[in-house]
Amino acid sequence: MKKHLFSRMIVVVAVIVLIGSGVNAFAGMGKSAGNPGMCAANANLTDDQIKKMESERTAFLLATKDIRQQINEKRQTLQAELTKQTPDTSTCASIQKEVSDLQSQFDQKRLTHILEMKKIDPNFTEGRGMGHGMGHGMGGPSGGGPPN
Repeated sequence: MKKHLFSRMIVVVAVIVLIGSGVNAFAGMGKSAGNPGMCAANANLTDDQIKKMESERTAFLLATKDIRQQINEKRQTLQAELTKQTPDTSTCASIQKEVSDLQSQFDQKRLTHILEMKKIDPNFTEGRGMGHGMGHGMGGPSGGGPPN
């Protein structure tokens, strides 16, 4: 009887420890420097600078929305073609060229955005600090390679 009680207590303690560690892991989620995409080093910006950066970021996201959607659609189309038993080489090459052209357009807009953000805050780092690339391991959006 005591043996069963002891093993049940161990299971209960293990469950409590697992739940407790899960709660601790999620306790800091959603807390950042106060602005998505802005690192904690920029916490000393004036309210005016923060507003300018937020409006610039919003404008960038709106300006690149169609390009980002097209890139995702083309990548999905390419992936669908590649999963076929015998993918068409010319179709794959054509789709990849379109993806590359769209990515080039996006990269130009991103560069312009970064330069505009640096005019507002010379220390702007584009969120490339701790945590960059989380969730982009093997099989992630970039196929496990370096971040785009």
